[in-house]
Amino acid sequence: MLKILGFIFLNGDSMKIVGLRNCDITEELFKLNLPFQILNGDLIATEKHILHAINQAKSKEPITKSFWMEILVRASAQRQISNAIEVIGAKVGKGRNICIVCPDDDALNKILKYVGGEIDNSVLELNPKKIEEIKKIYNIKGSCEYDSKNNTLNEEYKENLIKRVCEKISLIEIL
Repeated sequence: MLKILGFIFLNGDSMKIVGLRNCDITEELFKLNLPFQILNGDLIATEKHILHAINQAKSKEPITKSFWMEILVRASAQRQISNAIEVIGAKVGKGRNICIVCPDDDALNKILKYVGGEIDNSVLELNPKKIEEIKKIYNIKGSCEYDSKNNTLNEEYKENLIKRVCEKISLIEIL
């Protein structure tokens, strides 16, 4: 069954957020005339990260001319589009884990035809390797407590990391 993380804004706009595993990203994808944003799923700090970026893109003074590019800029906590693409944009290549944000099923289905892979929203969840990468790109200090016996991460630490990423997104307003 297709599991899509979706939500509705207060003004009634709905969005689709989907994690995908093992996708093939080609240049043609970026040339589609569709409303969407595609992000590196290996650098997303859960769907809360994306929700915050989308809400910032909708409610703050725009940095870019495109709402969809605004999501990328906000999610990366960068003011420059080129830096945002470098930090968190999906890269061309095979076997990529990605996060797609789009307005509806029609756009999503067209994108899915281009990228293949399998829908797997666990791509958006945190794991020890992902946490270390996120800490690097967002310049977040601290160590993660990992229980190797139970194969789990400290939940409080994960929540604090997500909050820190969201803070970094919010801070681009004042920098």
